[in-house]
Amino acid sequence: MTLELSQVAQQVKAMGRSLAAQQPAHAEAVRQAQTLLTEFSTRFSELHERIQQAERVQQTQRFDWVGAAPVGEPLADRYPLPACPEQLTVIASDGSQILPDPHAITLYYLINTGSIVYRHGSSRKPELFRPSPQLFFEPADLFDEQGRLITAGEVHAQRDLAELNCLVNVAPAFARDYGEPVVALSDGQLTLRVIDLPFNQQEIFQDQYLAMLDTLRQANVTVAGYIDRPRSTFVLSLLHLASLALEQIAEETLRLNPFRYLTDSELFVHLAPGERSAIFATRAKGLDKYTYTGHAIHFFYLNVSANDTPRLARVEIPAWVVGDPEKLDTLHAGIVRQARLTGGYPYVLARADELAVISSEERQVVETMLTVELRRQGFAPEISLKQRNKNAFRFGREYL
Repeated sequence: MTLELSQVAQQVKAMGRSLAAQQPAHAEAVRQAQTLLTEFSTRFSELHERIQQAERVQQTQRFDWVGAAPVGEPLADRYPLPACPEQLTVIASDGSQILPDPHAITLYYLINTGSIVYRHGSSRKPELFRPSPQLFFEPADLFDEQGRLITAGEVHAQRDLAELNCLVNVAPAFARDYGEPVVALSDGQLTLRVIDLPFNQQEIFQDQYLAMLDTLRQANVTVAGYIDRPRSTFVLSLLHLASLALEQIAEETLRLNPFRYLTDSELFVHLAPGERSAIFATRAKGLDKYTYTGHAIHFFYLNVSANDTPRLARVEIPAWVVGDPEKLDTLHAGIVRQARLTGGYPYVLARADELAVISSEERQVVETMLTVELRRQGFAPEISLKQRNKNAFRFGREYL
């Protein structure tokens, strides 16, 4: 055992004491933020003026202000659980990956996805869809234009594209054939994370992603991203602006955010089971294309719990769902109905994760298959000496 647990134990005790000491100040900051949420609940024009000023200030520093903006619903209001359609189809997809590893027997990466369809109000069992796993091994797949190994960020973007493609391949047919509302859920944010990629790659990936969102919109499929245990601070950034007079908004005051150790979800713990918060628009760098194409990103907080212990999620939706009250209510009710099947997390997302996850045993099988094939082709595949020593230490034996 290499970890000196006795030394860690003393630090764990110090951590506990520190967390307890922080509680009064933390609770007071939450109270102040909730007071501002109520005070500015309908003062939309004042908030928009402050947002515009913050964006001007940040742009002079080559940054973009990141936060939430009101869209017309009173910010402090709570929105009750609507009735759920008796007949409703909910579809989810998820994905996982094996990243390229310079210490493995060869360079490759693999993406695995899965999706599930649950038809509420029918007697049919959930339908599972397992697209073929994708193994990437060509040099053009593995290296960028400068010959560098691609980053984990690019593989993750490819996985997110594959997840949305699962929904595109499954959801429109159900919307067309059964004449009932269809909700499509993805695990995590609705936007494609491309900030870590070269600019030209960002453009290509975003265009592909937005084209798939267009397909789902045209098929009358309600799309959302579901974020469990969210730690975002978009609304708190807005409330920080609310605490400042317009002329006080400057680079220095924007950095001194009194709510920087809080999360938005702490503002909405008062939501009763099934209730959602107001809808907010996301203001952040890199979302212009979503806005121009009609998919401007919005979000709300939702308590999916069925009891007095809140379970808050952040739900991201495009502008065209915000603008359709029927779709919005169906999504709201459908997510809560799904979450209550499993005690707090949408059933279809839990099952999609099971379909997509690559276990350590499965990864070993892939490595064995690669080893056998490379030897058959006349190669002598070996892991790196660094990895061999790690494996020998970890498993107490030579790794073959």
